[in-house]
Amino acid sequence: MNPMLLSALFSFAPGLLSKLFGSDPQLKLRNQVNQLTGAPNVGKVTNQYYQQAIGSPAYSQAQGTIAAGANTTAGNLASALGSRGLGTSGTGAVLSSLIPSIVGSQQAGLRTGAYQSAQSQAQQQIQQQIQALMGTQGASQSSQLFAGGLESFGPMLQAFLRSKYPGMFGGYRASGSLNQG
Repeated sequence: MNPMLLSALFSFAPGLLSKLFGSDPQLKLRNQVNQLTGAPNVGKVTNQYYQQAIGSPAYSQAQGTIAAGANTTAGNLASALGSRGLGTSGTGAVLSSLIPSIVGSQQAGLRTGAYQSAQSQAQQQIQQQIQALMGTQGASQSSQLFAGGLESFGPMLQAFLRSKYPGMFGGYRASGSLNQG
């Protein structure tokens, strides 16, 4: 068997065998990223942040502010309608029924804001997890072994090419002058 071919085989065999029989860290990384960005995980993380938001003192305070505002508005409206004699009229009934609608709208806005904040926090957390995974990802074992094979085979290949083509690679020409090309 050709010694150059045998040398190449021994140099690159560990990298090739590792690629064939080893685990692929790039595939593992893709699977982890897919799991993090998949709908079940995004929904779970978003829901965790949403539950934290609606259970927070700030959320309760905002609900209290909405309720207090509704009570004040209802009292002011009833007083204004009563002073004009419209408290029991159709106009009074229509205007009084607007208060629950306004409160419902404000509550919905509060919940929407909490959910949007939760989505944003979830996206940030998932992005940080992905960045952490990417930061731990180095060259694969197969790549490292292949690079080692290339490093060990390179001098042999260079020596072989110098012997076959002495005028290349900055060696001496047959005339004895230095080749600068």
